[in-house]
Amino acid sequence: MSGKPAARQGDMTQTGGSIVQGSAGVMIGAPTGVACSVCPGGMTSGNPVNPLLGAKVQPGETDFALPGPLPFVLSRTYNSYRTKTPAPVSIFGPGWKAPFDIRLQLRDEELILNDHGGRSIHFEPLFPGETAFSRSESLWLARGGVPVLHESNPLHTLWQSLPEDIRTSPHLYLATSSVQGPWWIRAGLRAYRERMKFCPPRCRRTGC
Repeated sequence: MSGKPAARQGDMTQTGGSIVQGSAGVMIGAPTGVACSVCPGGMTSGNPVNPLLGAKVQPGETDFALPGPLPFVLSRTYNSYRTKTPAPVSIFGPGWKAPFDIRLQLRDEELILNDHGGRSIHFEPLFPGETAFSRSESLWLARGGVPVLHESNPLHTLWQSLPEDIRTSPHLYLATSSVQGPWWIRAGLRAYRERMKFCPPRCRRTGC
């Protein structure tokens, strides 16, 4: 970026380790034009605001950080920009995202994984025990339902590290960015609009 080195949480170092402390956003340049990794257009100015969209953004808000062999950092980003198909509202409210805030929407024709950056990653529907890999995002998605994956599956060893009740549950979906882990376990949320399509009126009032 502008010939200057930059790194943020989650980026990899040249030796293979990941960065665990620092800002979840990227800021480079003068205060009047700051590179921003959480807003469309990539630039902010002022308080900060994305000048192209008029969106209010907060590239990195760290609430607290606990040092240790496995550091724990609670950080949030904010973006007021809304697309036509926004990600589900996070636990912190509309516009806020945290690194652990990953949602999975189950639809009849596809699976949509909403990551903490507000992106929507689309997968084909999975049968119990199936896995899928997104080359563009370097992300694996797996569905429970089998005690063991085939030995040819790159996730075979990592799968066995899970408790058996998780591996054998077809209602659970798991995501990982590495064959060495860790896993993110998701139960999956069926979109409300999709539910309304197939539920009779009385069921809409009482729940399916």
